[in-house]
Amino acid sequence: MYLVAAAAALALTGPSPRPFEKHRRHSTRTRSQTVAGRVTRDLLKLGLRHELLRDFLVETRTERPAFIDARAVDAGGGLRIGPTSVDVDFLGAPVVRARVANDSDRVVDALVIVTIEDAHGATARASTWIERLAPHSDRAVELFCPNVLAPASVHWSVTPL
Repeated sequence: MYLVAAAAALALTGPSPRPFEKHRRHSTRTRSQTVAGRVTRDLLKLGLRHELLRDFLVETRTERPAFIDARAVDAGGGLRIGPTSVDVDFLGAPVVRARVANDSDRVVDALVIVTIEDAHGATARASTWIERLAPHSDRAVELFCPNVLAPASVHWSVTPL
């Protein structure tokens, strides 16, 4: 009985009125991208791809430890760097992780460079920019060197900016 009443009610009602639809007008003007905008977009994509690849490598545990340098070295410019751990990724490239501490009483901007040396004297370099490191604080850094190398030691240098 209820089914018949529901069917009759549906048959007697007409189509529901459509809500007001706004017609979208398309702009006739074209938007041009500047070269600087494209370069910025491409750099952001490249940076994102780099981060995604790094995250993938870390999650899949494709790195093997090379050595740990437990000392903290005075790198100049008020910065102390260490302890440092060096791993080698599945391609044979070193990955250096360290803590950078600002021992000064001022905010520091600096370019930090690590020189990685193997047992035979071959070297490779990697660098990172430390921006606005507050007084008496520290930050973890990770530097990737694309050269194939069996790391034996690291040496740090700093260029204040």
